[in-house]
Amino acid sequence: MDIHLIRHPRTVAPRGTCYGALDIEADPERLAADAARLAPAIPAGARFLSSPLRRARALAEALAGGPVPTDARLVEMDFGEWEGRLWDDLPRTEIDAWADDVAGYAIPGGESVMTMNTRVLDWWESVEITDTPLVVVSHGGPLRLLASHVTGSSPARSMAFEIQWGNRALIWRNPGHTVLAGWNLR
Repeated sequence: MDIHLIRHPRTVAPRGTCYGALDIEADPERLAADAARLAPAIPAGARFLSSPLRRARALAEALAGGPVPTDARLVEMDFGEWEGRLWDDLPRTEIDAWADDVAGYAIPGGESVMTMNTRVLDWWESVEITDTPLVVVSHGGPLRLLASHVTGSSPARSMAFEIQWGNRALIWRNPGHTVLAGWNLR
């Protein structure tokens, strides 16, 4: 089964803003451009699924041509007290604590990478393998964790799998065999 993982378009948030679970809209121009660029790569008859956050859901609906089901397990990491603040304004001690334990540090009022990993892999294990391709529109964090899982890397090293806004990854998943076949596909 082909699984197309797509990161949402750039948002309307000012550059340098920390947002994860914050429900921010996609930039309308980027949304239109990304949808037009990605549409030819979407297989006919594909199933669609999206994070419920507007920036992901809008792209999924543009590609599907209408409403799509959502799953909250595909939401970006909850940055708690950091949500909506500029990265440059965050307490240096908290940033350093996160850097010292990327996977385990829970941001005040938010979640850790390991907590997000648990919910994302819970979704992954629930995916029914069929002959119908699946298109999933989500966020950088969940997509990096899926790539990390598929390649046998650790959640702490998932940041190495950077995926740009509006880009796509391709996973081939069959019973007993899963391959990360493409990353940062335009």
